[in-house]
Amino acid sequence: MTVFNRYLLSFILLLFVPLLLLGITGYYQLTTIVGDEMERNNQSLLNSFQNEVDNKLILMNKLAIQITESPELSPYTLSQDMFSEYQGKKILAGMAVDDSIREIVLHVRGSEKLYSSLSTYKVKDYVDSFYYFAEWKEEQFYHDLNQITSTMLRPAEDVRMDGLPVQRLISYLVPIPIRNQKPYGTVLFELKEDSLLKGLNPDLLLQNGNAIVFDQNGRVISAYKQEEILKSEGFYKQIVKGDNKNHIQVLQHKKYVISVQKSTQSGLTYVTMLPHAAVVAPVKEVIWKWIICLFIIGIIGCGFVYLVMVLNYNPVKKLAHLVETLRGQSLQRTNLFEAIGSAIYDIAHSNQTLGRKLEENRSAIKDHLLGSLLNGEFLTLDEVNERGEEVGVMFPFANLTVMILEVPVSQAFYKEMLIAEVERQFGEDVVGHVKMSLEASRVIFILSWRDARMDRKAWLNHLHGQISTVLDVSITMGIGHSYQELTQVGRSYLEASTAIDYKMIKGNQHVIFFEDLMAHDHADLLNPRRMLDELDRLLQQGDTARITAGVQQMALKIKQSGMTLFIAKELCYDMNRLFISFMETRHPGSVSDNMPDILTLTDYTTLDDIADLLIGACTTLCQALEEPKQASPAIMIGQIHHYILQSYSEYDFSVQKIAEHFSISLSYLSRYYKEQTGRTVMDYLNEVRIEQAKRLLRNDNSSVKDIVQQIGYYDVSSFIRKFKQQVGLTPGEYRKQNK
Repeated sequence: MTVFNRYLLSFILLLFVPLLLLGITGYYQLTTIVGDEMERNNQSLLNSFQNEVDNKLILMNKLAIQITESPELSPYTLSQDMFSEYQGKKILAGMAVDDSIREIVLHVRGSEKLYSSLSTYKVKDYVDSFYYFAEWKEEQFYHDLNQITSTMLRPAEDVRMDGLPVQRLISYLVPIPIRNQKPYGTVLFELKEDSLLKGLNPDLLLQNGNAIVFDQNGRVISAYKQEEILKSEGFYKQIVKGDNKNHIQVLQHKKYVISVQKSTQSGLTYVTMLPHAAVVAPVKEVIWKWIICLFIIGIIGCGFVYLVMVLNYNPVKKLAHLVETLRGQSLQRTNLFEAIGSAIYDIAHSNQTLGRKLEENRSAIKDHLLGSLLNGEFLTLDEVNERGEEVGVMFPFANLTVMILEVPVSQAFYKEMLIAEVERQFGEDVVGHVKMSLEASRVIFILSWRDARMDRKAWLNHLHGQISTVLDVSITMGIGHSYQELTQVGRSYLEASTAIDYKMIKGNQHVIFFEDLMAHDHADLLNPRRMLDELDRLLQQGDTARITAGVQQMALKIKQSGMTLFIAKELCYDMNRLFISFMETRHPGSVSDNMPDILTLTDYTTLDDIADLLIGACTTLCQALEEPKQASPAIMIGQIHHYILQSYSEYDFSVQKIAEHFSISLSYLSRYYKEQTGRTVMDYLNEVRIEQAKRLLRNDNSSVKDIVQQIGYYDVSSFIRKFKQQVGLTPGEYRKQNK
């Protein structure tokens, strides 16, 4: 029997056999079900109410911690000059990210100043000239600012301000540092009561009801609606009755359903009051509908069952057909749902696999970027940081050095711990990123130094001592020179590789600096500068036969020179750079992938290997010169824009992918686009993503996190920062203004 026939028969039986039983018991069952559902809805509303307020308190506590940790907001910095006060005001203004926060005020105890996100006040003027609190007088205000040792939440009260209508404000005071017996200051948050619960949409959920917040002493901290009954004595005890969290009570001749819940986080008590008639109305409505449905079912009978069965089964048939199309084979009709479930499981498993691949791809992109840097494929540091921002590769300083660490092969399992420990040592003056090495016992780091005059040796020796002590492993470090020209980073890698090879002479567990090895003492054997000038002259002539003959002679000189292996590698690296630069000039965007990279170069161990590698690179160059080039017009900016508009939302979309799509090099694309438009490709890509984000914020109710994923960003905080830089508002503020 097919699935359709089995279900049709089941529904016919369900129609005639239990119809009488359903008619009798349905009333009681529906009453219980709908009543429980309404109770769950009330509890959900109460939970949302509690979370809304508790989260705001948690947010303000976090902001207080940020204020404590901010150097610009320390008592010493704020007291220096007017500029420091202005900087502090900007930082405080940037922290007022929630609509319910009207103002953030910082007070250093013992001082007469209040530093605010809006202005700077004197303590006396704050309560005498700017804010006129109904209940908070000057003496108590001053006492609370200077004496409290734990957080304090004042009930909402009427506050008059010059030129503005009376507002109800809630004051939240946090001593800083939090949970410190001797706080040095107090942070005051002024909260707008009417904005406190906007996230709950109370106009819809509490049309004729109310939501109230009580403190530990039973005082009304805030309420959605201000009613006279809230001011009556004993109101708290009247509606909060021990452990009775839900009950019905008559207040001012009206019956209400009262729900009570106390927060374990804040200690506050949350109460919702909903009219009883509004709560039970859905129950009555469902009962009547149920009775009508039973009557209709009895009249229409089997014909109605059959019609509903056909209509409901159509989506299953379509889904089954889709599964058959995807799988390329027919499903067993007697086991249809199991087959569809199996297909859904396969899709879910495929999605999980794709997610893992995405994360792996992120690491691969990072490693590829660092490899390109070692190969000298970048011209400016801004270009490196632009590509690396979304995968976490940033070099804030221009001085770059390659560092190689090596552990014994038998202890290669320490590699991950070694990487983590080195990265933990980076700070404000030194930043570094790890490049995976093909050798299991080696780790490559590219370091960025704040100051070229910094004592690098002292820092690196300290690093070596630190990681050797923590890991208790024999670690050798090879250090290359520091360069500002990005095309020389590969040279620093060669130097570091050569330095670490000297461990057989210097000994293991040492820091070996290339500059201490006197590696350049080879002028009497061969003049590399003269060879490079000769190669450049041959390339400019463009005669492949002469280029080949000249390079072969140079390779022969390298073999016969007796120079050190490092000098040969360094010379080959410079010649290879000349080849790539020449090809980029002759045929922009067509640099061959067959040219040896810097990591390959370090694998060669004899002068003969280096010379042969140089001849091979020359052969590749000459073949490229002799091949007839297809006439290709300049890449139109419109084509690039069109491709970006089509692909910007892909998770792995990048400027490198644009270059690969048009079969050109990254450096040529960046230079060409900048010359034609006056800005970078990443500027345009960010502009497209921000515009799409604005459209989604206006027309879609998705969360900011979902929108970030839809437009191809990795990091939510990075997106919010860029959005505010370009639009001047946070995404939440923009959505609020344009809804």
